Amino acid sequence: MNSRIYRGRIDHARLLPVRHEFSYPIYFYLFDLGELEEISRRIPFFGLNRPNLVSFYEADYLTPGSGTVREKLIKLLRERGVTAELGRIELVTTARFLGHVFNPASFFYCYDPHGQLVCTAAQVNNTFGETHFYVTPAAADTPQDSKFMRFEAEKNFHVSPFFDRQGSYEFKYSPSGEDLQIQVNLIKDGRYALVSSIRGRGVPLTAGNLLKTLARYPCSVFLTLPRIHWQALKLYFFKKLRVYPKPLADSPDTLRLKTPTLLEKMSRALIERYLSKLTQGRLELTDPEGRKIFYGSPEGPVTARMRVRRHRFFWRLLKDSGIGLGEGYMARDWESDDPTAVLRLFVDNKPAVSAKPSFLRGFADILNRWRHLGRKNTLQGSRKNIGDHYDLSNDFFRTFLDDHMLYSSAVYWDPADSLLAAQQNKLQKMIEKAGIRSSHHVLEIGCGWGGFAIKAARETGCRVTGITLSQEQLREASARVKSLGMEDRIEFLLCDYRQMKGAFDRIISIEMLEAVGHEYLGSFFEACDRLLKPDGVAVIQTITIPDQRYESYRRGCDWIQKHIFPGGHLPSLEVLCRTMTRSSQFFIEDLENIGPHYAQTLREWRERFLAAAPRLEELGFDETFRRKWEYYLSYCEAGFAGRYLNNIQIVLTRAGNRSLDQIGGRQYAGKN
Repeated sequence: MNSRIYRGRIDHARLLPVRHEFSYPIYFYLFDLGELEEISRRIPFFGLNRPNLVSFYEADYLTPGSGTVREKLIKLLRERGVTAELGRIELVTTARFLGHVFNPASFFYCYDPHGQLVCTAAQVNNTFGETHFYVTPAAADTPQDSKFMRFEAEKNFHVSPFFDRQGSYEFKYSPSGEDLQIQVNLIKDGRYALVSSIRGRGVPLTAGNLLKTLARYPCSVFLTLPRIHWQALKLYFFKKLRVYPKPLADSPDTLRLKTPTLLEKMSRALIERYLSKLTQGRLELTDPEGRKIFYGSPEGPVTARMRVRRHRFFWRLLKDSGIGLGEGYMARDWESDDPTAVLRLFVDNKPAVSAKPSFLRGFADILNRWRHLGRKNTLQGSRKNIGDHYDLSNDFFRTFLDDHMLYSSAVYWDPADSLLAAQQNKLQKMIEKAGIRSSHHVLEIGCGWGGFAIKAARETGCRVTGITLSQEQLREASARVKSLGMEDRIEFLLCDYRQMKGAFDRIISIEMLEAVGHEYLGSFFEACDRLLKPDGVAVIQTITIPDQRYESYRRGCDWIQKHIFPGGHLPSLEVLCRTMTRSSQFFIEDLENIGPHYAQTLREWRERFLAAAPRLEELGFDETFRRKWEYYLSYCEAGFAGRYLNNIQIVLTRAGNRSLDQIGGRQYAGKN
């Protein structure tokens, strides 16, 4: 028989960033796969695919499911371009002892029918229950005088939390003779970061030799995982090594993913029950094992596709609903080539997918709501909330906004309008609705990067005072005005609307009201009423939520509020009217919903954002951040495309304002 059992040692030396070494006595096997049934017959306490003192289960190796190790290996090799006919295949591994084993790595020697080595392969297992497959052809860069066959492969599987996934592995195999040694070394930036090996002297795999080995190493199999954890504790507590978060196992060579927990299995069953109620559109869901499942209309075409990459997604979605969906995308628990389509499908089916068991609503919802309530828009809180979003950096917002850095819905008078042209259309509408004249002094509450102020002053000759709470916006807007030589007509201030003083002919506010908050809507209208001259006009553009959903929205916290706009709050039209009536003398002169234009605006922002990925990386924004903002833009696009959100422009004035002589079209105010 060719199969052997080896007695030897495992050696492990970490060289970077600190040195750490250990060595343990071990035993391991070399199984000729063609001899497994014979071994099972010859050795009474060795079981092939059945319990025994020592057992070899073919299900432990390579892809899950039925089939012999040889069959599964040949299939994997064929898929990876190894087409040569194979003869003997040897597997270096550890068999189960009393039903227990953990193999950090197992190695295959694959020969042709003439005994020439065709390739080697390695199955690497991590402590998360995942399995990865490396295959290296025999035609490798091996010096002729070397006793090892050397192969190199890119590292694309997470094993140790103290290394990231960068670098390459060097595999070095000795011939599979009486003495056997296999090295696995990690190379990073051209230097050895880790060197490890198993080595041993072999004896024929007989009943007697097997019993002697087990007697000599009775605990070896049971100590593998405790030893791994003990060394990890030393690296963390004594060597103070950085811990890298586990990345998604996204390589096609990762053969097994983490086994779902009981909680994850139960969560999936409940989520699938909800998905089965979809009636609008058709969802293609690919589960972590690669199976495709369809939900929704059985007759129509697939309208949305999502791939679930981690089983934990189902629990996350069950306990956190919409917040869990967004956080799952940030963490790459699920992916889609078109996340907007997925979100649009969920928006269209909201009654079917929004329900969740009452016992799960409590704790997660309370925590999220509590966090949101801690971000109230007080004078101090508003500055922090605005800074957290708008002070990410001006260079960041340049990656997806138009040249004038307008961060609000555009208006597409023609679907073929460019983003730049559509944003100018929006500004023109605001100027005309306000009836701005050269004699006017205009207050812009929430001036952004100065786009409106510059256009209004340039086209009408008016004076503009713009206020913001963002240091970055103030710096950029002031610099732009200075470069244009318009400092005599435009002034920007770092000021809260509640602290602003003066009297103005016109007030403009473009999508700033969403940062006010339910508790302070009255303060906003009081301030506008105080600051606007008796014959003045205010034009406000704001995102709104349907009146019917407002109370439930107000009492909760959604993904946008948690991750994008701290302190953010969408009003409803009814609440705006009621609060305005109670807190000011205003009434609505005109109202227009431009919400459908926002879907196209967001689509263009998202496309520009995705195209700017290299620039975002240069700016220091990591993948989680980039996925968060991609989801945010998709999330909002789906809301506006489905008419789930509106964006209204409202013209406000007071009773008795005789300066208004025309209503309708684009002209709202007459001569003063």
